[in-house]
Amino acid sequence: MNVADIALVTSGAGFAGDALPIEDLKNSDGPSFVLQDGVVYLRGSRSTSSGSMAFPERQVCLKTGARDMAPFLFGPDGVLYSYTTVHVSSSREVPYMLGYVDFPNGIRVLAHVREADANVLAACDQAVQLRAEGDTWYVVPVAKKPGSGEQQ
Repeated sequence: MNVADIALVTSGAGFAGDALPIEDLKNSDGPSFVLQDGVVYLRGSRSTSSGSMAFPERQVCLKTGARDMAPFLFGPDGVLYSYTTVHVSSSREVPYMLGYVDFPNGIRVLAHVREADANVLAACDQAVQLRAEGDTWYVVPVAKKPGSGEQQ
């Protein structure tokens, strides 16, 4: 096989349109969140046939491959599943925290974690809420009322 043959094969030329990779992630002009009445929600998608949900917005269902994804907002409350503190970075100020957040609808996302209140520190299974600053979203740990599962 010569170089010209390799270029032809890897370019997708010669294949039917439905055999080529599809755009899976939905192109969005705005941020991946919306602010409604002062509350931050993430912009995801939900399959109308399977109910499967995804973040960020997608065009194709991750479970079935159906192209029936509809816009779906979720948040603002979640639970910090796990987190880590990054101490070395060549591109941003350190330290900073990243964590996986579970939302009630079953979606788990990787999020920046900021400790807005020195009295409420990040911990696994800690309640968190979505927040936004400019075009960036993140989560902050929130306190629970003593003796209950409710947030203060």
